[in-house]
Amino acid sequence: MASKGDHNTEAALPAHPVPDGGDKPLGSRSTMASTGKTSNCNLYIACCVCNLASFAAGNALTWRSPTISKMKDDNLIQTSQESWVGSLIALGASVGPFVSGFLIDRIGRKKTLYLNAVLIIFSWILIGVAITGFESIPFELIYVGRVLAGVAAGSCYASIPMYIGEIAEDSVRGAVGSLLAFFLCGGFMLEYLVGPYVNYLALIIVSCAAPIAFLVLFFFMPESPYYLLAQGRNAEAMRALQWLRGADDASVVQKEVTDMQNSVTESASQKSGAIELVKSKGNFKALYLSCGLVAFQQCSGINVILFYSEQIFRVTGAALSPAICSIIIGAVLVISGGIAAPVTSLFGIKMMLIVSGVGMFLSEALLGVYFFFKDKGADVSSLSSAPIIFMVAYIVAYCLGFGPLPWAVMGEMFPPNMKAKASAITASFCWILGFIITLGFNSVAISLGMASAFWIFSGFCVLAILFIVLLLPDTRGLSLQEIQDVLNGRPVNRKK
Repeated sequence: MASKGDHNTEAALPAHPVPDGGDKPLGSRSTMASTGKTSNCNLYIACCVCNLASFAAGNALTWRSPTISKMKDDNLIQTSQESWVGSLIALGASVGPFVSGFLIDRIGRKKTLYLNAVLIIFSWILIGVAITGFESIPFELIYVGRVLAGVAAGSCYASIPMYIGEIAEDSVRGAVGSLLAFFLCGGFMLEYLVGPYVNYLALIIVSCAAPIAFLVLFFFMPESPYYLLAQGRNAEAMRALQWLRGADDASVVQKEVTDMQNSVTESASQKSGAIELVKSKGNFKALYLSCGLVAFQQCSGINVILFYSEQIFRVTGAALSPAICSIIIGAVLVISGGIAAPVTSLFGIKMMLIVSGVGMFLSEALLGVYFFFKDKGADVSSLSSAPIIFMVAYIVAYCLGFGPLPWAVMGEMFPPNMKAKASAITASFCWILGFIITLGFNSVAISLGMASAFWIFSGFCVLAILFIVLLLPDTRGLSLQEIQDVLNGRPVNRKK
């Protein structure tokens, strides 16, 4: 543990890298006036830089959509290989959270995210080697690259919400938690926008930009104060939180650090084995709420729409080319993801999840109706723009709620001693479902028809709405400790 009193004096605060590369003590009276004011500017910088890893994951997740069509045209891929190229990333992502869970409390949040970025760059190198040297390099090397990309993406899904949940102020935690989906959608958009118009290697080089930028910029961001406190690095935790809050005086964040220390101390005194996730009332409730939300996220069919967007538009015979339709979907993803944060701050997580569920249900049900009449041989030529409208409506609804907010919920629901294990289980469960749904979509669409497939997805949206209304507590404005009180049935004085 840090020496007694090290967090009470500014002189004891060691230098810590800051965004401009300086090494003067943050909040030093020699460089700032002591006004006692705070700002969320640095917090948003840290959250955005951290989410460059989400952007990189988005590149990897949708690389398949513009690439597979070209590989088929060039006779580089067989039909039996197509589903595996799309679904293996989800299989790798189901393993990634456990890698993250093992590392995140041992080496810290920052180093874990660094390793994710390195792994995703390595995966692109393998895929690039396999494609550019296709005649002499086994096709299976692409499989390996996709699995590794999935491991990195899955690890990001577990570690980024934890990092952001621990550095965020109570009043903006839901908003900054939704940034994961915004940057993820930015990664989708890049692949949709660039992929159809460049060669294989050029797209891979473009896709490496985000993880490389992350490696450079995240170096200057602070480690999670919760992790630092758990390691006994109290002075560093104080400095990190002081920079994140834009505080000119350490005393401004003293109470928050004390609350964090109390939470860490309480968690350290409790058992942290996996069995505690089901033995403790609060932990079990947090687990089934988090797993339930990510399950409904996947069962709404999002990965099918993202991975198979070009193929779906080919089947509909839309007036616009499939590539242009995919770019439209990508643009809508980014715009919708951008407004998710302020809207969530205004209405809260629970309300936005309900609105999102209703919107997804309506859009997918109508998309199913379109395919029903099309499959029956009805003339739907006058409705050629309908699939685009319905899919855009689905994407908007998804991005406003079920895209970002299950991860924000996961980041705030668990006590510090259980976050690594719980995040790993939740994210892995999400991606196992994603793998099964993505791999099986073609078979379901062929055997039951596209209409039935989308009606099944819309049915899960109805169940999701009921789940949220009946079971999910409203945590808007609550601290992490107050959320634990709610989950454990203890009385809480809610902030107005």
